Amino acid sequence: MRSKLIPLALAVAALGACHQKTPQEKQADQIVDAADAKADSIEAAADNKASDLEAQAEQMKQQAGQAGTFEGRRMRLQAESLKEQAKVFRQEGKAKAKAVRDEGQAKASALLAQ
Repeated sequence: MRSKLIPLALAVAALGACHQKTPQEKQADQIVDAADAKADSIEAAADNKASDLEAQAEQMKQQAGQAGTFEGRRMRLQAESLKEQAKVFRQEGKAKAKAVRDEGQAKASALLAQ
């Protein structure tokens, strides 16, 4: 019994390996890949902007320690504001990237459903 299952399993595996992708499947893969690349680019740009803002915030925070009372307080507030802006940039980048990926998946699914 067991010896009959082995050739059957090999035959099924061979059939699966021989399956060529249809033009629609290839196009769907390209759509998803392009969406992923665009989403990665969006996330990277947002992360770069956020990193710049965080660096500015850190520099401002260091300057605030050396500045006078009111001036220092204003600088610390600005530094905190820059940190919050950095968080928002990262959140926005993730949200936009997710939307691009979702759109790519939807287009690919619609293409394959035809």
